[in-house]
Formats: sequence, C-alpha cells, structure tokens
Amino acid sequence: MNDCSSGRLVSFLVEGDDVVSCEVCLEPFQPVERPPKILPCGHNFCDQCLFSLCCHQQYYLLDSIRCPTCRASFPTDVAKVAPTNWDLCKILENVQRGREVNVTVIHVPDTPTQVLPSTSQSTKNKCPERASTIRTQREKCGDCKRKLSTKILAKAARFCQNCSKGEATTFYCLECCVNKHNGHSLLSLSQLQTAQLKVLGELRELRSSLKTSLQDSTSLSQGFHNLSMASFTKGELNEAITALDDAIRLIESTAVLHPHKLSEIQTKQVRKCSRLLCCSQELREDSGNVSSSSLYQRISTPRAKNALDVGSLDFLLAALPKLLPGSELLRLLEKTSHVDKAEERMETFLKAAAIITTILYDDVPKEELALYADALLICFHQANTLSRRASPSKPNSRKLVWKGVQMAYTELLRVGAKNYPSYHPERIALLDDLAYLCHLYADVCDQATVTICMIEAARARASDEKLEEEERLSVVQRLKEVDYHLLECRRLQRLQELRTTKSAKRSKLKRIWKSLFRRFKSGK
Repeated sequence: MNDCSSGRLVSFLVEGDDVVSCEVCLEPFQPVERPPKILPCGHNFCDQCLFSLCCHQQYYLLDSIRCPTCRASFPTDVAKVAPTNWDLCKILENVQRGREVNVTVIHVPDTPTQVLPSTSQSTKNKCPERASTIRTQREKCGDCKRKLSTKILAKAARFCQNCSKGEATTFYCLECCVNKHNGHSLLSLSQLQTAQLKVLGELRELRSSLKTSLQDSTSLSQGFHNLSMASFTKGELNEAITALDDAIRLIESTAVLHPHKLSEIQTKQVRKCSRLLCCSQELREDSGNVSSSSLYQRISTPRAKNALDVGSLDFLLAALPKLLPGSELLRLLEKTSHVDKAEERMETFLKAAAIITTILYDDVPKEELALYADALLICFHQANTLSRRASPSKPNSRKLVWKGVQMAYTELLRVGAKNYPSYHPERIALLDDLAYLCHLYADVCDQATVTICMIEAARARASDEKLEEEERLSVVQRLKEVDYHLLECRRLQRLQELRTTKSAKRSKLKRIWKSLFRRFKSGK
C-alpha cells in the first residue's frame, strides 16, 4: 500500500467520520486492543472472530475456512496464523491523529452571541409545530446553555451519542464539542434526519407489503376449511397495519427522534411484520391444506409487553399437535395464577420449558419448530421478569434459568441446523431469539453461547447471496438485531466487571484500614 493511497484513505475516513470494522462482529479495529488480521484474499477480521471461525471448522472436522466476505477458501492453519495488517494499523493511527487535529482546527472563539441571531419567529410562521419542537428541545446547548439558532443548529451543532441520556435529543455547540466531547461519536442534524427518513421509507414499504398480504388473504379466505383461522390472520394483519400507521405518524410529526427511540420503533415493527409476512407467504403457497401450527407460525411477538402473560403461552401450546388436552404441560399452566409468589411462578415456567425441551429431543417437523421456539421464548422471557422479583435469599435463581436456556436452545439449534441451511430466515430467527436472551441474561450469560451466536451469524452472512433480494434484506435486518443484542450483552457484562472490581478494591481497603487500626490500638 503506497503513501498516496494511504493518504487518500486517511482523508476519506477523517472527512467521512467513519471507522474500519471487523465484518463479522462489526467491532471497530484498534491498533493495540483489536488489531486487524489479514487473510490471503486481502480482507481483514479481528483475531477473536478468526479464531472462532477456525474452531467451528475444526469442530466439524473441516480443514478449510471460507472468507465471510468473498467466500475464498483457505486452509484453517493459514487462517489461525494470519498476520497483523500493520499498514491498516498505521492508517488507523493516522486517522485518529487526523481527527484530533481536525477538531482542534475548527475551534470556535468564545464570542458566539454576536453570530447567533434568533430566527425562531420566522420558523414559527412557516411551520409552528416543527419550530416549537426544535425550540423547546434544542434551543440551547446541552453544556454551556447558550442559544442555538436554526442556522447554527443545522450546520455547526452536533448530537453526542456517548453523552445522550433519556429520550431527549440534546445538541451541543461546536466549542463544547471540542472541549468536552473530543473523541466522542458526534452526529449532525442532517445525519439524524437522513436516518429518520430512511426508517420512515422502510416502514412505508412494510405497510405496502402488509396491505398486499391482507388483500391476498381476503381473496384466499374462501378456500379455508377453518374460517376462524382466516379471520384471525386478517385481524392480526389489520392490527399490524394500525401499529405501523401509528409509528409512521409519530416519526412524521417529530422533527428529530432520538436514535435509540428510532431504532426501538424500527426493530419492533420489523420483527412483528416479518412474522406476519412469513405466515402470509405460507398461506399463499398452500391455501387448501393449512395446519394450525403453520398458520400461527411466527405471528405472536413474545417480546411485546402484551405477550408476557400466561394466556399467550396457552394460545401457542393449544396449537401444538403433540399436546393432548390433559397433558402435563397444560395442567401445569392451569395451576399457575398471578396470585402465586414470584418464585413459584418462575419454577412453573422453568418446568414448562423443560417439558418443551424434552419434546424437542425427538425430531419435530420443521413447520412446528417455530411454534416451539415462540413458546420457549415466552417461558424464558417471563422467567427473566420473575427472577428479578425473586427473594434476595436465592441469588442463583437466574443461573438456573440460564442453564435451562442453554439446554433448550441446544436442541432448538440442533433441529434448526438439521432442517434449514445457515442462511434460512427461520434458522436466523432462532439465532435472534438466543441473542435476545443473551441480552436479557447478560449478568449470567456465558461466553461460549455468545461465541456460538457470532459464528452462526458469520455463517449466515457468508451465504446469504443464495436468497432472493427481498428475503436477503430481511435477513440482513435480523442479523443487525443479533449484533445489537450481542453488543449490549458485552456492554452490560463489562459494566458488571467494573462494578465487581470497584467493590473488591473498596473491601480490600477496608480490611487494610481495620488491620492498621487494630495494630495501632494494640500498640498503645
């Protein structure tokens, strides 16, 4: 890599405010902590991801590894000893220095009041609601409290992702960005609005797809033997369209939404709509011979608040063909009441999950696997809520729940791997559920499970070109959700480690002071 191309790349990264990341875990490369390892094909990955991929191949007795980006094949031994890309490390160091230099160059003098004329009145006359939103939320800098005009807000002010608290979108003037937010991730107003418009376009496309599915289900409803199933499907589609309309209305009526709030809206709507579209596609393919399990496949949204009660689990279990009306699982759920203690209800859901896991030991049909996955996710989601209410005298309750998660999803992934290829949406849905549980149980989650999720996500990315364009975009979105949950799991685990280290240091200091006090007292 010559100096000219290196300089152009440095200039591009500095001006674009971008980073170079590992294409498997999406973590940014660091010259010291996370150096890039280069494969013979020229693509770069972090050492941890390469090691995980090599271990996965050796586990299946394979002596070669495919690059997750270009799918070029190399011997596993070559990938394990891949050299560090020192040229890229040097570029990253130059980028970091260049950003610091750029921040210093654009320093704002301490005389902002002369260049910040108020334009709130003209903005109010043009668009009262939008001007009111901007004026009330972003009229002043979040640090120095100086007023920000519309012109300064659009060109010079920045939103700091590292220092954002709550749902308020707080902007900072350029001088405060230099003095107090140096090295942070900063976004301009235009970048936030561009991201908001992108999400708005995606939600409108989802609404159009749901509208088409609703029309198709209406035309096919005459061929259903069970009209209640058809009416249920149309009702769910109508509810999803109404929820999408509310989300679109919220985004359109707000000048700038907080990035976390925007991501939450997008994730919730995409998850619900993907399951509905999956069900609708199955109905179109086989409208004359539809089973109850395939009809209800992925319609329920276990992560929604309204699906955390026992009734939602009863609805799913009632459609399972292997469960007789007087089965042990249904009797167990009938005895459960909201009046019971948190520990008793948690044990009930753990027993239910254990029974479902036992059913999975036998090979279940692949069209029923999604329903079992939803039932297990509801059990563990409810157990998470109840374990936090449990008595402090039982600190290991969450560890017991996590052992149940490990056993259940070992069987789910085994059955999923037997019936679906790595890029299939249903197999990625199982991976998304497991990553979501890793996020929920970050305090007791083990590193091996996180590594398995990373490996499965890498395999899905490496072979998603076999899907059609629409399915591939849906898979990419689900893999982004997987990455988000795994990153949040890591972040929470690091915070827990910091708290543990800090408390250990404090207790050590207390013991030292006590011993010194005893010696001083005995010396007297």
